[in-house]
Amino acid sequence: MSSVTDRATERLGQSGRVVVVSGASGQIGGACALELAALGATVVAGYHSGEQAIRKLREQVEGQGGTLVPVAADLGEPAGADALVAAAVERFGRLDGCVAAAGLRTRRLAMATDTRSLEKLLRVNLAGSVNLAKACLKPMMRAKYGRIVLFGSRAGTSGLPGHSAYAATKGALQPWAASVAGEVGKHGITVNVVAPGAIRAEVMDFSEAERDLVLQFIGAGRLGEPEEVAAAVSFLLSPSASYVNGNTLVVDGGARF
Repeated sequence: MSSVTDRATERLGQSGRVVVVSGASGQIGGACALELAALGATVVAGYHSGEQAIRKLREQVEGQGGTLVPVAADLGEPAGADALVAAAVERFGRLDGCVAAAGLRTRRLAMATDTRSLEKLLRVNLAGSVNLAKACLKPMMRAKYGRIVLFGSRAGTSGLPGHSAYAATKGALQPWAASVAGEVGKHGITVNVVAPGAIRAEVMDFSEAERDLVLQFIGAGRLGEPEEVAAAVSFLLSPSASYVNGNTLVVDGGARF
């Protein structure tokens, strides 16, 4: 029985792996960092703001015997992504995984979305994720191994009234990931997208009435938790997901709207 357990742990765990997690000061990014550290990974946590949250996260990870290295970085600029990846490679000599959890969500009708707002969403949600993934590909190509998980959104697959610009920037990541997966898969690298639905986190901007309406169309009958998204991410980063490539895993509790 122990050998079966050991094999399962090996295929699902992250022992000895080094993983970059952007947006780690947020609730979902932080949950991903905690999950991966608990599975044995060394986490290099990128953040743009939220110093207090990142300090608390580091204390939590170290309290469970893990390692988390905070790195301030603006991923909207290629130099920021390069610096985050360099911090991992220079300190630990390798980079095995990447979680692009940094994101921005704004609520605005399509006709009221100005160019400045759209450019900001594109810079954070699309360019930031692409910049980080591109920077990670270099050391991963050399190692002939890598796992990249980008953060889309269910809004990016089905749309969400009042969030058209946000949905567009998240939806663009899916074909990008699928395209890149076809370019790097033969080098032992997978590129996938996790698309959360209605998750209980600080970015949730539904009113109470809207939330109650949304819950009627979610099979699970409740909002998701950040930890449930983190579990999906950790699977895609694991050796068990070696043949899952260029896909989008929707984590929405069975939503039908």
